[in-house]
Amino acid sequence: MKKIISLFTVLLTLGFISCDRIKSPIVKKNTVVGTSFVTKNNFAVYNYKKTMLEDYTGMRCQNCPDAATAAANLSATYGSSLIIVGVHAGSLANPFGNYTADYRTEAGDVWSGTAGFGILAYPSGIINRKAYAPNGIITYYTTWSSVLAISNTDPLIVKLKVTTNYDTLAGALNTDVKAYFQTAYAQNLNISILVTEDGVIGKQDDHGTEVDDYEFEHMLRGALNSPWGEALTTSAKAANDSVSYSLNDFNLKGMTYTIDKPDPTPDVVKPIVVNDKNVSVIVFVHNTATREILQVEKVKIR
Repeated sequence: MKKIISLFTVLLTLGFISCDRIKSPIVKKNTVVGTSFVTKNNFAVYNYKKTMLEDYTGMRCQNCPDAATAAANLSATYGSSLIIVGVHAGSLANPFGNYTADYRTEAGDVWSGTAGFGILAYPSGIINRKAYAPNGIITYYTTWSSVLAISNTDPLIVKLKVTTNYDTLAGALNTDVKAYFQTAYAQNLNISILVTEDGVIGKQDDHGTEVDDYEFEHMLRGALNSPWGEALTTSAKAANDSVSYSLNDFNLKGMTYTIDKPDPTPDVVKPIVVNDKNVSVIVFVHNTATREILQVEKVKIR
């Protein structure tokens, strides 16, 4: 199966604005074949509904550590039924001054930008990419607990059995998904596969104080099958129907983030280097028209 990772420029919405601009998506092949794999799966926990919380953040965002604390507390409460993705995006994730690390991704740029959810303030959160009344789709961290109380009543429409096979030497990552429909569903669905990393140590502005050894959790490192995923099904499904999807030979050690510079300045390609011992695969299925996430699963790859 052919895979692509498209990592390109940043959409700047607040604060410091650079002269970088988007010309066109930069599509890269990012494949490698492995021979000796570590196999992991979610079979022990795939039988119940889960919720995805996207925490939109940035290292120069003074209030973002408060949102990270709120997410950690909710994770302790909900356990494996809550899956968090920390999305570094926007101007406050743009390296500047003492903040030299770059945690941005193409997916984060797309989701936070005008073609996505139009994130204008940080920190912000999105739960299941759905507007739960009386809240809108974009929520402040102080409301996450009350929104989760509502989102947890959503029905379980589809279960996802996820298996990962990862070659620790070559960096080849294979992800196999089997979707089992619990009820009839007539609308089109896409499937997205992300990688996140825990335990990333870096600099963070915490209410005006530069913290040099801040620990970032569940940091988005890339979308393996494009920011909006790929088609899982384009036809109505009945209860007990199943659909399979595989993404093979993705090169986890070859990820990059490309900043598209105005001509004739060369583009800047930055490697995304991860500690694979702290990497997880996030798989979610979402309605292609509304973007609502129906189910999400997480598997630590080793």
